[in-house]
Amino acid sequence: MDLDNAAREVYSRQIIINEIGEAGQRKLRDASVLVIGCGGLGSAALLYLAAMGIGCLGLCDGDVVSPSNLNRQVLYTMDDIGKPKVSVARDRLSAINPKLKITIYNHYLDERVAGEIIPHYDIVVDCLDSFDARFILNDACVAAKKPFIHAGVGEFGGQLMTVTPGTGPCLRCLFPNEKQSKRSNEVSGVVGAVPGILGTMQALEVVKYLLGLPVSNDGLVIYDSLRMNLEKIHFEASPGCVCGK
Repeated sequence: MDLDNAAREVYSRQIIINEIGEAGQRKLRDASVLVIGCGGLGSAALLYLAAMGIGCLGLCDGDVVSPSNLNRQVLYTMDDIGKPKVSVARDRLSAINPKLKITIYNHYLDERVAGEIIPHYDIVVDCLDSFDARFILNDACVAAKKPFIHAGVGEFGGQLMTVTPGTGPCLRCLFPNEKQSKRSNEVSGVVGAVPGILGTMQALEVVKYLLGLPVSNDGLVIYDSLRMNLEKIHFEASPGCVCGK
């Protein structure tokens, strides 16, 4: 179905880009994206996914808004404290894009939830703050052959990697011994703007993947805001890892 005149006006700055055009904008409209974690990373990713014209979003998070969230989780305000994040996020995103179809899952991610919801989406965005949960997401996406965009942040920096099962490494290739999971329950500091930067990068990777443009699926992108430096560490899928099958 063609875009209507209202959509052409809203997305005009994207449509005039050669790599997008009306055909690309229709692809975004027809796509479904699952964002797991509606915190700092998720707030930024969701805002831009909604604004750029993604047609269907799934929001998965079992948490409620707390005061300590507000330095970085820009979907929420003081009036939202104590409310479920997915419900507040749905209302904010609907105000940005009234045509957006939103499904909320007011649950923390576990193996059951991952197995039930991930297969229904075109691509997944990892906005989690626990490596234990990230490995659950990784394994479910690899099993369902669904791509996902990983990001993590801490203090003044962060990391990003796009996982495309069958054509690149996954998180288990990067952390084969799950050593990072030991820090899963520790609270770490983060400057508010950092998850905004990484979450926005995740949204951009989603759009590029859906449009068939190159994505960063051959290594880990490292962002250091203190040095204002962005570098990439290249690595390949581990021999024998299920992500390559």
